[in-house]
This record gives sequence, C-alpha cells and structure tokens, in this order.
Amino acid sequence: MDDLYLDRLRELARQMARSGRYCSWRLIQIELRFMRGIPEAGQCFGDAEIRAELDTLCREALRRKGRTSFALSVAAATEPLGGQLARAG
Repeated sequence: MDDLYLDRLRELARQMARSGRYCSWRLIQIELRFMRGIPEAGQCFGDAEIRAELDTLCREALRRKGRTSFALSVAAATEPLGGQLARAG
C-alpha cells in the first residue's frame, strides 16, 4: 500500500472521529474494514500515535455533542446499519 493511500485512509479516519459517531479508533477500524470493505484499513492503525490522535478526536467530538463518556450504543455507532436492522426486524 502506498503512502498516499495510507494518508487518505488516515484522513478519512480523522473525519470519522470528528463526526461524534465513534467512541474510539477501534470502532472506526471496524467500520472501515468490515462495514465499508476496506481491508487495508487494518494497516492504518498500527501506529500508537494515530490511535491516540483518533481517540482524542473521538472524545472531543463526543464532548461537543453532549456525550460525556465513551459509552455509545451500537445503534449510534453504526447508525445506517442500526436503522436497517430495526426496519428488518
């Protein structure tokens, strides 16, 4: 994987963290790898520095949205999927 692609994935992860929909880098990784089908995203999170940055961005975004803890429901973290599951059931 080239550096430009890795940089783009990391920037996408930062945008996701700033959205306030994720409580940690782990949920962002799951979203990218398994929900969006980008297996290369797994390599994006190997560096402790990017993980710490994403966790900080997640916390700040959650604080701005009025959520004071990392507690985030699965439905909120996977909103589009959660809505589909609710309608299907």
